[in-house]
Amino acid sequence: MLFLRIHISFVILLLPAFLHAQHALIPAPVRAAIQPGAFHIDEETEVLYDVDSMDVRAVAEDICERIGRVSSFRPSARLHTGTTIPRNSILLSLREATENMLPEGYVLRIAPNGARITASSAAGMFYAVQTMRQLLPARFESTAGRDTVRGWDATCCLIVDAPRFAWRGLMLDCARHFLDVDFIKHTLDVMALLKLNRLHWHLSDDQGWRLEIKRYPALTSVGAWRTEADGRRYGGYYTQQQVRDIVAYAAARNITVVPEIDMPGHMRAAIAAYPVLSCTQERLEVPHTWGVFKDVLCPGRDETLTFMDDVLDEVMALFPSQWIHLGGDEVPPDRWEACSRCRARMENEGLQDVHALQSWFMTRMAGTLAAQGRRMIGWDEILSGPLAPDAVVQCWRSIDSATAAVERGHDVIVSPTSHAYFDYPLSRIDMERVYAFDPIPTDLKPSKQGHILGGEAEMWTERAPQDRIERRLYPRLLAMAEVLWTAELQRNFSNFRDRVTKYYPRLDSLGIRYGFETLPVQLLPSYDSSGVITFDTKTRQGGLQLQCLEFQSNGSVREVATPFIATGAGEVGAMARKNDRLQSDTLRLCYDAHEAMLARVQYSRPYSPHYTGGGDSALVDGILGSVDHRDGHWQGFTGGDMVIDIRLDPPRSVHELQLGFLQHTRAGILPPDSVEAEIRFAAGSRDDNDTRVVLTLPLRSAAADRKGETPRRLVYSLEGDTGEDRIRPGSDSRFDHIRLSIKAPKSLPAWHRNNGGTAWLFIDECVLH
Repeated sequence: MLFLRIHISFVILLLPAFLHAQHALIPAPVRAAIQPGAFHIDEETEVLYDVDSMDVRAVAEDICERIGRVSSFRPSARLHTGTTIPRNSILLSLREATENMLPEGYVLRIAPNGARITASSAAGMFYAVQTMRQLLPARFESTAGRDTVRGWDATCCLIVDAPRFAWRGLMLDCARHFLDVDFIKHTLDVMALLKLNRLHWHLSDDQGWRLEIKRYPALTSVGAWRTEADGRRYGGYYTQQQVRDIVAYAAARNITVVPEIDMPGHMRAAIAAYPVLSCTQERLEVPHTWGVFKDVLCPGRDETLTFMDDVLDEVMALFPSQWIHLGGDEVPPDRWEACSRCRARMENEGLQDVHALQSWFMTRMAGTLAAQGRRMIGWDEILSGPLAPDAVVQCWRSIDSATAAVERGHDVIVSPTSHAYFDYPLSRIDMERVYAFDPIPTDLKPSKQGHILGGEAEMWTERAPQDRIERRLYPRLLAMAEVLWTAELQRNFSNFRDRVTKYYPRLDSLGIRYGFETLPVQLLPSYDSSGVITFDTKTRQGGLQLQCLEFQSNGSVREVATPFIATGAGEVGAMARKNDRLQSDTLRLCYDAHEAMLARVQYSRPYSPHYTGGGDSALVDGILGSVDHRDGHWQGFTGGDMVIDIRLDPPRSVHELQLGFLQHTRAGILPPDSVEAEIRFAAGSRDDNDTRVVLTLPLRSAAADRKGETPRRLVYSLEGDTGEDRIRPGSDSRFDHIRLSIKAPKSLPAWHRNNGGTAWLFIDECVLH
């Protein structure tokens, strides 16, 4: 759908922007015609504007400043009132908004004698300037050698453009890891270039409160700091003056800063500063671990409501944004259910349960915002109850919730974990997957699609301190920028990928330490009937140099050629490099080429579609999982006890059986209570009448500390010895069927912080030797 109508003669002249592969315009304009020649910008160039408006004048001055920053000269800006446009000038022309010219739309004409930008708003002019920047050489973004630069050549063109969505955002989580002011400003600079216009600033969470609040100084003296596992004190916060500076800096780049104060959950840092805010009033530390915590704000206490009103008053004084994000996600009900004050509040307000209590609390806070003309945004959990009529719903759990929100009459921001969470690894969300994102649900009626404001990229920082963020943001953020600006029918991933390749020099000039487009290297195993695993390296991104490594038992590492043939047990790795500048982490795989590889496996319960380990053969593929449950080699199960059948054809003579499990208590992944193996012997393979034995597999590793926070792989193992109840090495006792009976908790135990929640069982490999 196009949001800009143009005269039919323009349509004949203009071609889709992505056809011009020599020019890396990101996001792609609605229409662009690249023409012969260039406009030479030099010390004689003037920047003119035809309306004496402060906002338009600011755009003109920005052009002058930007050219002067990277050149030996600086153009001057002035009001132009004549009818003739001077040569060697850049003219900003303001026109009234019509159906042919939307507020953020623009027309950019560059000819050899000058450039003209026409728009109905300063915002449209600003975006035209960002497009013009991309028609200049990449080194225009760098101050290096500025004293020798005497001019710049801008490619001639005619571009007509406007955005698809009004909300084009990036969320920066500064609560889990603190991000310094310079980093935020640099990110705002790049957002402006990509025509993103909303910075969603996540300023509070369990692990840190980052915003100075004058009335509650302990929020930053206590809540902004935590003690890490190694004893190091970590934290930081933004003063109110720094916040004003950042808000003004963003506004000059046509970006609205939308603050988030997450409530009533994710408030452990605030509770650490003011224990009276919680149901128990227990004095707690600011946690250094991640996850969802039971201690949340107590809506039954009037002190809590007064506190949040006071905080929001100061937030609104700092942020002129129409929208204030109040979170509302991941609120465990445990404390409220046990709290007499919360029960009294529910009775007094006629609330049936704790879900209604949360809705009451969020509606109450939305009223505080509405009293000052502001609108609440909340994560899609707020859909579980009544909402303030003008509340905006941000959908993160799935795109489906967007339809539900729109059907209830609410505006929606769409940023699902399936496409928009840039803290997720490239193995789950790569640049191509981001580019395939469409914020409009497929089942949403056209008449209601106007409720979809747009979308966001989410940069959560639990596992991404500042020095890792750019590798995760870029180049995926380029894809999100195009998704939110460019009409879906005009997008083409193959062409976009070509433009990204040409865009890298611009990112280099901007000093961006970008990462990879997709999983940089894969180690692909293949198998033969002799029990050998062959590993080969593969990449889906061009221009990379791949390296395969073998990690030897003495601790040394050697480079090996591919394909690499592996026998027995060991560890192999791979890494990727690009232009001596970009280097991947080393992908490491532990393998064990054992007797049961690629046997037939049947399950009494299906594994999770999110944790398949690669399918039914994952338990017998010879690849062992790491301590990261998301590495793609673990199968995840819920529901408690289960049975796994493994059938061997032909039968095997085996003297050792191992089964690997993951323990990651914090993530709710627990080892089994017990494991039994029923072994059925092949006909005629034993010299007695027993056709099966049932064995209990002991935990070979050190006894599991079920309350330990550190993830680890546990092995349940049985080695053959003498006796009728054992697998006997050296005998002709061959078997063809193993039934594994696994007893596991269905829910998390009472000692777990999320007790009663779903317990996970993760299995990686059944090894037979």
